[in-house]
Amino acid sequence: MNFLLHFIFIAAFLLIYIIAIIILKPFRIHRKRPLSTIFIKASYLIYLACFMLMAYLILFFSATTMPTEDVDEERILNLLTVFSVFAFFIPNIGIMIRRRVGSWRVTYNYVVTGLNILISAGLIWFIKDLPWQFK
Repeated sequence: MNFLLHFIFIAAFLLIYIIAIIILKPFRIHRKRPLSTIFIKASYLIYLACFMLMAYLILFFSATTMPTEDVDEERILNLLTVFSVFAFFIPNIGIMIRRRVGSWRVTYNYVVTGLNILISAGLIWFIKDLPWQFK
Protein backbone atom coordinates (compact mmCIF):
# COMPACT_ATOMS: atom_id res chain seq x y z
CA MET A 1 0.00 0.00 0.00
CA ASN A 2 2.81 2.38 0.87
CA PHE A 3 4.48 1.72 -2.49
CA LEU A 4 1.23 2.53 -4.29
CA LEU A 5 0.92 5.85 -2.48
CA HIS A 6 4.50 6.78 -3.38
CA PHE A 7 3.86 5.79 -6.99
CA ILE A 8 0.69 7.91 -7.18
CA PHE A 9 2.44 11.00 -5.84
CA ILE A 10 5.48 10.55 -8.08
CA ALA A 11 3.20 10.09 -11.10
CA ALA A 12 1.17 13.17 -10.15
CA PHE A 13 4.30 15.30 -9.68
CA LEU A 14 5.70 14.09 -13.03
CA LEU A 15 2.39 14.92 -14.71
CA ILE A 16 2.46 18.43 -13.22
CA TYR A 17 6.05 18.87 -14.40
CA ILE A 18 5.25 17.67 -17.93
CA ILE A 19 2.24 19.99 -18.11
CA ALA A 20 4.45 22.89 -16.99
CA ILE A 21 6.92 22.07 -19.77
CA ILE A 22 4.12 21.91 -22.34
CA ILE A 23 2.64 25.24 -21.21
CA LEU A 24 5.97 27.08 -20.90
CA LYS A 25 7.54 25.76 -24.12
CA PRO A 26 11.04 26.38 -22.74
CA PHE A 27 12.89 25.81 -26.02
CA ARG A 28 10.76 28.18 -28.06
CA ILE A 29 13.05 31.10 -28.86
CA HIS A 30 11.71 34.63 -28.57
CA ARG A 31 12.92 36.93 -31.35
CA LYS A 32 13.42 40.13 -29.30
CA ARG A 33 14.70 38.67 -26.02
CA PRO A 34 15.93 35.10 -26.58
CA LEU A 35 18.38 34.76 -23.71
CA SER A 36 16.30 36.27 -20.92
CA THR A 37 13.24 34.23 -21.93
CA ILE A 38 15.18 30.97 -21.89
CA PHE A 39 16.67 31.88 -18.50
CA ILE A 40 13.32 32.64 -16.86
CA LYS A 41 11.71 29.47 -18.19
CA ALA A 42 14.65 27.21 -17.32
CA SER A 43 15.00 28.70 -13.84
CA TYR A 44 11.27 28.20 -13.24
CA LEU A 45 11.51 24.54 -14.25
CA ILE A 46 14.50 24.08 -11.94
CA TYR A 47 12.56 25.76 -9.12
CA LEU A 48 9.52 23.56 -9.81
CA ALA A 49 11.62 20.39 -9.64
CA CYS A 50 13.18 21.49 -6.33
CA PHE A 51 9.81 22.46 -4.88
CA MET A 52 8.16 19.19 -5.85
CA LEU A 53 11.12 17.21 -4.45
CA MET A 54 10.79 19.15 -1.19
CA ALA A 55 7.03 18.50 -1.09
CA TYR A 56 7.55 14.78 -1.73
CA LEU A 57 10.17 14.50 0.98
CA ILE A 58 8.03 16.38 3.50
CA LEU A 59 5.00 14.24 2.69
CA PHE A 60 6.71 10.89 3.11
CA PHE A 61 10.02 11.25 4.94
CA SER A 62 9.71 14.15 7.41
CA ALA A 63 10.62 13.56 11.01
CA THR A 64 7.51 12.79 13.05
CA THR A 65 8.85 13.74 16.46
CA MET A 66 8.25 17.24 17.72
CA PRO A 67 11.22 19.30 18.91
CA THR A 68 11.64 19.11 22.68
CA GLU A 69 12.36 22.57 24.00
CA ASP A 70 15.04 23.06 21.37
CA VAL A 71 14.72 26.66 20.31
CA ASP A 72 17.16 26.40 17.37
CA GLU A 73 15.26 23.54 15.71
CA GLU A 74 11.96 25.35 16.27
CA ARG A 75 13.33 28.50 14.63
CA ILE A 76 14.55 26.49 11.64
CA LEU A 77 11.12 24.88 11.25
CA ASN A 78 9.41 28.28 11.49
CA LEU A 79 11.88 29.68 8.96
CA LEU A 80 11.16 26.71 6.70
CA THR A 81 7.42 27.36 6.93
CA VAL A 82 7.71 31.05 6.06
CA PHE A 83 10.23 30.33 3.29
CA SER A 84 7.99 27.60 1.84
CA VAL A 85 5.03 29.97 1.64
CA PHE A 86 7.12 32.58 -0.19
CA ALA A 87 8.71 29.88 -2.33
CA PHE A 88 5.29 28.69 -3.40
CA PHE A 89 3.87 32.07 -4.39
CA ILE A 90 6.71 34.27 -5.71
CA PRO A 91 7.99 32.15 -8.65
CA ASN A 92 4.47 31.14 -9.70
CA ILE A 93 3.24 34.73 -9.71
CA GLY A 94 6.44 35.80 -11.46
CA ILE A 95 6.00 33.35 -14.32
CA MET A 96 2.27 34.12 -14.67
CA ILE A 97 2.54 37.91 -14.95
CA ARG A 98 5.62 38.03 -17.20
CA ARG A 99 3.57 38.71 -20.33
CA ARG A 100 1.90 41.73 -18.73
CA VAL A 101 5.24 43.47 -18.23
CA GLY A 102 5.87 45.88 -21.06
CA SER A 103 8.95 47.92 -21.75
CA TRP A 104 11.26 46.50 -19.08
CA ARG A 105 10.57 42.84 -19.81
CA VAL A 106 14.22 41.82 -20.21
CA THR A 107 15.08 43.26 -16.80
CA TYR A 108 12.01 41.62 -15.32
CA ASN A 109 13.00 38.26 -16.78
CA TYR A 110 16.48 38.50 -15.25
CA VAL A 111 15.14 39.61 -11.83
CA VAL A 112 12.63 36.75 -11.70
CA THR A 113 15.37 34.35 -12.88
CA GLY A 114 17.52 35.50 -9.96
CA LEU A 115 14.63 35.02 -7.53
CA ASN A 116 13.94 31.55 -8.91
CA ILE A 117 17.60 30.56 -8.54
CA LEU A 118 17.75 31.95 -4.98
CA ILE A 119 14.58 30.13 -3.98
CA SER A 120 15.83 26.91 -5.61
CA ALA A 121 19.11 27.21 -3.71
CA GLY A 122 17.17 27.77 -0.49
CA LEU A 123 15.03 24.71 -1.12
CA ILE A 124 18.12 22.61 -1.83
CA TRP A 125 19.69 23.90 1.38
CA PHE A 126 16.60 22.91 3.38
CA ILE A 127 16.53 19.50 1.69
CA LYS A 128 20.14 18.90 2.70
CA ASP A 129 19.74 20.37 6.19
CA LEU A 130 16.51 18.79 7.48
CA PRO A 131 16.57 15.41 9.21
CA TRP A 132 14.78 12.89 6.99
CA GLN A 133 13.57 9.48 8.11
CA PHE A 134 14.10 7.26 5.10
CA LYS A 135 12.49 3.87 5.56
